Amino acid sequence: MNRKELVTEFEEGLMETNRGYSFFVDWNNITGLDEYNIEIHAMDVLIRQDESKFRDEFFRLLKKVPDVVELFPLLIAISKEDRKKITKDKNLVIACDETYSSYKRYNFNGSKFKNELSEESIKNYYEFFVNTGLKYLFQNLIEKSVRDYIVGVLVGLDSNGRKNRGGKIFEIICESIIREVCDKYDLLLLTQKQFKVLAKYGMSISSDIANRKADFIIVNRTYTKCMNIEVNFFNNKGSKPEEIIDSYINRQADLDKVGIKFGLITDGKCWKGTTNQLNKGFSHLEYLMNFKLAKEGMIEEMIAKEFDEIPCRDIA
Repeated sequence: MNRKELVTEFEEGLMETNRGYSFFVDWNNITGLDEYNIEIHAMDVLIRQDESKFRDEFFRLLKKVPDVVELFPLLIAISKEDRKKITKDKNLVIACDETYSSYKRYNFNGSKFKNELSEESIKNYYEFFVNTGLKYLFQNLIEKSVRDYIVGVLVGLDSNGRKNRGGKIFEIICESIIREVCDKYDLLLLTQKQFKVLAKYGMSISSDIANRKADFIIVNRTYTKCMNIEVNFFNNKGSKPEEIIDSYINRQADLDKVGIKFGLITDGKCWKGTTNQLNKGFSHLEYLMNFKLAKEGMIEEMIAKEFDEIPCRDIA
């Protein structure tokens, strides 16, 4: 095909979506609540407490079940990774005034809180509860169950993972066709590795790219030839095709300096109507394809050519 035909074929063959039924919610993120069953049910005592009793019940709760402080970050919908940090050794730092010149530090490690338990420490966490709106939540919004509220929070937080999940889905389906070709020609396939891993095979890697992560690295069994394949799916029209193409042109140039070949598999609605950028991509990138083109033979053609293999069939 000439470049114009490739661009047309590329645009016409774009995937409508990469969203399957498992895309929307990862329910495994919610089943991990069982380790906090006691603490979650203990917090039910605060639901709909009136003003005269709420503070006393809060103090009593933290004295009897101090580990409930580990739930506070989840109650205000802090992300999973940040929750892990502040329930271990890190502090949550909060500005206490409008000038942002005064700060308070909270540690939500249950064991540490238990060891330092005092009226003053509970008072600090009560202040956190009031000022973050959690007191209002328990008095006015939660009807019956803290657990039901937390499930809702986790489902909401999981929506932030959809972008990564969508990308991972595309990686998985691309890996299946890349691996099939690598197995066919007895090539080594490395996934989600930094380029410095190639030093393990006696290959010389410059410091410029050593710490960069690659979706896929293909190496022949004599460790003399290497190729990087990147894959991504852009479902969002807000993505900027020009920046995407330019970044991969630069990546190809950097890899070319150290003798590593480069190929890009990209797909999604972002590429609809971007003829100029696709023209630029096909002009400057040696290997550019969407999933349909890759699946129909372009990925094998690329790998066979770069690793001096002879395909078992003709590829149009």
